[in-house]
Amino acid sequence: MKKLAILLACTFVSCAYAQKACTPGEAQKAQKAVDMVMTWQQLHKAWKDWGHCDAGEVGETYTDALLRLMVDWKNVDAFAEGYKDESYRAFVKTHLQSPAAKDDIGAIRSRAKQSCPKGQDELCKQIVEATEVSKPMDFAPMAPIAPAGSPK
Repeated sequence: MKKLAILLACTFVSCAYAQKACTPGEAQKAQKAVDMVMTWQQLHKAWKDWGHCDAGEVGETYTDALLRLMVDWKNVDAFAEGYKDESYRAFVKTHLQSPAAKDDIGAIRSRAKQSCPKGQDELCKQIVEATEVSKPMDFAPMAPIAPAGSPK
């Protein structure tokens, strides 16, 4: 019963955080903070402080910051530490799957596959999975189907 109460409390806190509105002033502060991100720790802190502003221009800036760090692929252990947080992991995956990330996805996938730090196999596997791009459906016209009984 105690575990259920804790789970419900965490759920309500998460929902309240997710529903927190981002004021124009907060969006400005978030934009500045995210634009200054140079390390995994700074990105994680910016997400904690301003994650509720992750939309529009601020969202684009988050994507840019994440991509810079992913392409640089340094201090991956620090990234892995923050990535343990399920909400942060969802944030990272969302930005990796953003259309704005398409030009960097190959480099990121390559780094995760070929330069995975010792002990970070699961993290690298998840990054590779998050960057897998599904093939677009082919909407090219099909060859007409000949009516039954007609010569082929």
